[in-house]
Amino acid sequence: MNLRANPRTTPAPAASALGAALTCVALVLVAVAPSSAAALEIVVGKPYGSHRIGHTAVVVQTFDADKVAVYDFGRYGRTWGHLRLHGEGVMRVWRGRRAVNRYFEKQTSYRDSVGYVIDVPAAIEKRIFNYYEAMLPTARWKKDYPMHTRYRLAKDYHGVTNQCTSMALEGLKTQAPSSLWEPLLDTRFNKGQGFDEPTRAYFFKVQRERGVAETVVPLDVIDAFEHAHKRKIMTIKRVKQYRCRLCR
Repeated sequence: MNLRANPRTTPAPAASALGAALTCVALVLVAVAPSSAAALEIVVGKPYGSHRIGHTAVVVQTFDADKVAVYDFGRYGRTWGHLRLHGEGVMRVWRGRRAVNRYFEKQTSYRDSVGYVIDVPAAIEKRIFNYYEAMLPTARWKKDYPMHTRYRLAKDYHGVTNQCTSMALEGLKTQAPSSLWEPLLDTRFNKGQGFDEPTRAYFFKVQRERGVAETVVPLDVIDAFEHAHKRKIMTIKRVKQYRCRLCR
C-alpha cells in the first residue's frame, strides 16, 4: 500500500534493488487442499525501509487444476487525483506452485509478513475463489509477463475504498456471513496507521462521507487480528510468520 506514510519500525532490506516504490498490492494466494474444511489465510505484509504502510494477502483454495494462484492488486499503471491516491487498478495473477513460490521468494527478500489462517467452510472458500476469478473477463486489458498475467480491472484503484487491503478482504466480506468476519475486524482498530497527516485526514474524510468505518489499513488489520486471536476467537486457527530472508 504505497499511500503517503509515517514511520513504524520494520527491518530495512539489505538488497539495493529495492529502490523502486512498491505500489499498494493485494495478494490473494489460492491453494487446493483435500479437506472439506478450508483454511483461508490473510497475509499482511509489514512495512519496510521507507515504505511505511504495508500490504495484504489472502490464501484460499482454487478447486481447479492450477492448485494454487495469487491475485495481486495494486496501482501498476497510471495514478491521478488528490495525493495521487487514485489510479489504474491492476490485478497481477500468478498461477501454479512455481509462480507462487517465486512471488513469495520476492516478498521475503525485503519484508516480514504475518499470515492469519481463517477457518471457513469449503463451500464459502470456493465462492471466494470464483469471486476473484469473475473480475478477470471484464478487464480493460490483459498482458502476459514471466510467471504472471496482468489485468487492468474495470474498477479503478481508490486509496480508501478499492485498494490493496480492501481488495484482499473483499472476497471474505462479500461471500461469507458477517458473523464470521466482523469479530476479526473490530472498527476500534481503524486508525490509519502508517499514513502521514494529509493522507490520514483524506482517508477518514472519505470514510465519513461514505458512512463507513472499515478496518482496511495493513497495520490496523494486524492489530485487529492480534486482538481477536488473543481473545481466542476460534475463527483464527493459526498465526504464521514469514520472515524476511535478506533484512539486516
